[in-house]
Amino acid sequence: MAEQAFATPKDWLGSILRDLFRAMHSSEQDNFDSRRYPEAQRDTFFFEAHAKYLGFVIENAEAFHRARSLFADGGSRDLFDRLILYRLLGHHHVRLPFNNPEMRRRRTVPDEWRIDETGDIAMQEPLSIWSVPYRGQDVWVKGRASNVAATFLSGQYYFDRGGVRIAPAPGDHVIDGGGCLGDTALAFAADVGPNGRVYTFDPMLKHCEIMREVFGMNPGLASRIEIFDAGLADADRPRDPAHAVEDAVNPGARLEEGLPTRTLDSLVRSNEIPRIDFVKMDIEGSELSALQGGENALRRWKPGLAISLYHRWDDFFAIPLWLSAQDFGYRFFLDHYSIHHEETVLYAMADGTRDAARH
Repeated sequence: MAEQAFATPKDWLGSILRDLFRAMHSSEQDNFDSRRYPEAQRDTFFFEAHAKYLGFVIENAEAFHRARSLFADGGSRDLFDRLILYRLLGHHHVRLPFNNPEMRRRRTVPDEWRIDETGDIAMQEPLSIWSVPYRGQDVWVKGRASNVAATFLSGQYYFDRGGVRIAPAPGDHVIDGGGCLGDTALAFAADVGPNGRVYTFDPMLKHCEIMREVFGMNPGLASRIEIFDAGLADADRPRDPAHAVEDAVNPGARLEEGLPTRTLDSLVRSNEIPRIDFVKMDIEGSELSALQGGENALRRWKPGLAISLYHRWDDFFAIPLWLSAQDFGYRFFLDHYSIHHEETVLYAMADGTRDAARH
């Protein structure tokens, strides 16, 4: 699918439909991740879901087209189209760029770093202890092989393409929205160095317990990290006592009533966070709400952004369109980190900021 410019939503939609009919007559092999999904789904075509998504794309073609036009490079626009086509046809007919020999080689690398098994389980997979070489040091991680590969090998939440780099740098203050098991916070702490800070957020008490355990294994990095046992959203809300005994490891948990939340703006007003240079959010569909809760902070510092864009169907256009409407001066880019529909990340950088000048 060659990258193109489309003058109207109708032109763009027509191209998507032509590619759809072309792709449905092809068949992709070795294009299913049985570690991620039950093997029984390998041969299943979810026709009802694909049909519903087709209706959604047609209904929202104008918004999709406007969002697509915001991307600063052809690679992002081409990937945008490819991801939509994947959601329309699935793994039987569409191969994403991430499915390549180098990606498959990376998946085997963490096996060399596994130190021990633990009694904790996430998504039906036992959590292991890993010793990961990163930034000239050994970082101790508790998690799954996929976490290790995504954070330390694939560089999820780090954009580096065409001379543009959007990532934490030495001395930065970083928001880690969706801390989960702590691997991204540890990587960011290594990136920012002794003069930087990482603020990691997760409302799940078991996740925070594991993060404290793992940070204790990395005392040099732990001194740069602060844990907030709350999610990020558009309002500050306390924890309902009914959630105080939550002991599940659930990387896919969504914010629900009773879980505590904070806004970036209130954290800045209270000086709990003195400044923000980079923001990563992978928070299961609460990304837009959390960005809206940090509007003033974003306007003040224009931090680099790495925002997950796949949890909700309308994320593909709602998040970039909202950010653009605020006139922060961002340029937008897109990347993707799985062979399936998950792990799409929207990157943004404002020209003239400290990050833009550094990178």
